[in-house]
Amino acid sequence: MTWKAPLTAICLFALAACETASPIETTRAIDTVSNVSDVSFPVEIRARGVPRSNIALAEDFLDLTFALERGEPLRGLLRHEAPVRVYIRPGGLRAYSRDVENLLSRFRAEAGIDIRTTTDPAQAQIHVDGVSLRELQRVDSGAACFIVPGETNWEGFRARSARARLRWSAQTTLGTTAIFIPTDTFPQDIRDCLHEELAQALGPANDLYRLPDSVFNDDNFHSIVTSFDMLMLRALYDPELRSGMPRQVVAGKIVQILDRINPGGSGRGDLPRAPASAAWKSQIETALTRRNADRRRLAAANRAVDIARAMQPNDHRLGVALITRGRLNRARDPESAAADFIEAHELFRARLGRNDVRTAQAALHVALVALETRDYATAGQFADSALGAARDGQNAVLLSSLLAVKAAAMAAQGERAGARASQLDHLRWARYAYGDGNGERRRAQAELEALTPRL
Repeated sequence: MTWKAPLTAICLFALAACETASPIETTRAIDTVSNVSDVSFPVEIRARGVPRSNIALAEDFLDLTFALERGEPLRGLLRHEAPVRVYIRPGGLRAYSRDVENLLSRFRAEAGIDIRTTTDPAQAQIHVDGVSLRELQRVDSGAACFIVPGETNWEGFRARSARARLRWSAQTTLGTTAIFIPTDTFPQDIRDCLHEELAQALGPANDLYRLPDSVFNDDNFHSIVTSFDMLMLRALYDPELRSGMPRQVVAGKIVQILDRINPGGSGRGDLPRAPASAAWKSQIETALTRRNADRRRLAAANRAVDIARAMQPNDHRLGVALITRGRLNRARDPESAAADFIEAHELFRARLGRNDVRTAQAALHVALVALETRDYATAGQFADSALGAARDGQNAVLLSSLLAVKAAAMAAQGERAGARASQLDHLRWARYAYGDGNGERRRAQAELEALTPRL
């Protein structure tokens, strides 16, 4: 099962805080735009390889493939030993068939896996089934989506007692797997779940907060399967490996495999990095869980920041903790929140580069602070600097939010033509991210639209 913080929380929390602070008159300009949802991200086959030490990447591979998220070790390597077929059950997820096809084409091209969709459930190893979020969270209140071995549909899964269900650790090779995804949440959440769960259904069962560039990380900054993830899958399906191999045998092979398939990482020094921290994981998950009391969440965020500062060397986990604390502190102590956002942005840019999606998320928060204080030039600069990373990471929530800030900043500075263009782009991507539903989706779009000026 997969624990995931709500994907839209980072952007929506910040945007809601700005709703009454924006000095610009707003309107539901979406009514004036025809065909606002005529956007989508392109199908991009990405370059293979990761420019990091293969020694470090081998450690990541072993940790991803020989343990479960909740700490249970696996006795042997797990993967499919035959071509993989994916069946999408008729219903609410059929609208995402194109997204699935695009992802599977990347698995074939970048990871070398023989994987395709099928219309025959009897031929499928992976079954994708849509359920309501309420039903899904009756099983696991902290999950946004999850995978279960040995199942093909929700009805069969629920009919089977917990004791009778197949455990992931009881397998010696991968067989039939069901992926359960809510159909009544934001389209962005559904697409993100499809990426992570289809990748994990191929074998890597663990999530590691220490990974900076992976969907196998429950801090949830990455929306799509990354080049790192594809490298891990390509190594997993290398012909030198097979299901059931114990960790020590795989450990003796994996560096050589990576040297062959990731030559850019061969011979690189293994740079020092902070290890996994169970204490940090516990505190950040407490801070991100909405059902916890605000005081408890903020206390956990403070502890997460302290733990991350003590890590040597500091890494992206400090930035994640700072953004989390800033969000929780925003209403009661806006100056401290602003300082946290700025520090997180500087850390991400130094460690990961200006074009990383984490840097872009931090830039959004800095831009929102600047917009609230009417520093429109700074708001526009930070928003504009993050647009490329948002597009490259295919995060429509982030992209639409940045465009809303850019439109507001440009309008306040009298750049009406540019503001209108950014506003219309924002509305298109907001519809792509949030869909056309009522209730929470409409509220989310209203919060975004509160930043856009009347033009």
